[in-house]
Amino acid sequence: MTDTSAMEIDVGTLAFSDHVPPPPRGVTWGERSALVAALVVYLGVLAASAWAVTRVLPDELSTTIAGHSVHVGNLRHRLFSNAVLVFLLLPGALWVEFMTVGWSRSSVRKFLLGRSPSVRTDMAVFVLGQAHLLDILGKLMLVGLSMVSGLWIRDWLTRTTGLAINPPDLPVPVLVVAYFFVYTFFDYWTHRLDHSPFFWPLHRYHHSAEEFCVITAGRVHPAAFTPIFLINIPMAILGAPADVMLYVNVVVIAVGFLIHSEIGSDWGWFGRWVIQSPVSHRLHHKLDMSYPTGNFAMAPIWDRLFGTWNAKADPTLAIGVERSYRHGYWFLADVFRDYWHFWKGVFTRRPIE
Repeated sequence: MTDTSAMEIDVGTLAFSDHVPPPPRGVTWGERSALVAALVVYLGVLAASAWAVTRVLPDELSTTIAGHSVHVGNLRHRLFSNAVLVFLLLPGALWVEFMTVGWSRSSVRKFLLGRSPSVRTDMAVFVLGQAHLLDILGKLMLVGLSMVSGLWIRDWLTRTTGLAINPPDLPVPVLVVAYFFVYTFFDYWTHRLDHSPFFWPLHRYHHSAEEFCVITAGRVHPAAFTPIFLINIPMAILGAPADVMLYVNVVVIAVGFLIHSEIGSDWGWFGRWVIQSPVSHRLHHKLDMSYPTGNFAMAPIWDRLFGTWNAKADPTLAIGVERSYRHGYWFLADVFRDYWHFWKGVFTRRPIE
């Protein structure tokens, strides 16, 4: 276990962000009641809409285009995978943040009124990601590498070695919790690899955000491929059931939204041991690189076990990277530059910071 004393820092010496708005006035009980009522109405409309769609939308669709038969299956799953993200997880995270910090610091306000260049980038990446355009770009950049399937490797291992790892016969909620912590273990080491000199140019794009908003979680370089080998494949080999992994991914996405929010809390013991808090994750995004980076895992237990946990953080800490980014809606130039920096570092064996 690594000595954690090296991670202790003096918060008073850190730089603070120019993008932090004035302290919020707080959320009154009347506003909280209105927000709760609005959430109840929204969830009711959402549930009714989901029921109506399942009654009308077929699960399979066949048609003929230019004389060729085209068959699309699993339509409802495809639809609801995106719908859960856009209509449930994102609004839920925005609602929690609004209830906590109020209008003045909320991501909702940033989207509607205070669209800084950094926030505009987050919005553009999110929209293109939901349209799957960045997925296509990623497949091109990785020359099909992203198509590697952990299930294929699991099947191959089973056929060649006879080894098949299957989960114990436990209730789904228990498996979800267990596989979540397994997921965060692999995610921890993936994240540490992404911060290594060779892989940093691809991960740097995520850290280029100069202020947090809920969808900063989606600011990921389309060519970032380390999770394929260090998360997806190991989880498949370990026999993670499809339904359990679906729920785990829902939790991971929800946590990702919240830890990139403006909630300036450490969540007490829960944030120090179970799920990393937004203020702790802000320290991970710090602009000041004069001391080691820590707080890699969604579950702080892994940072604590491997000596990278740092509890000294501040909600006004400046975040970002020293390298210049254009920001705004026209962000693809930076995406291609970082992609070039990655390959240049690999071929010349001289990583570019």
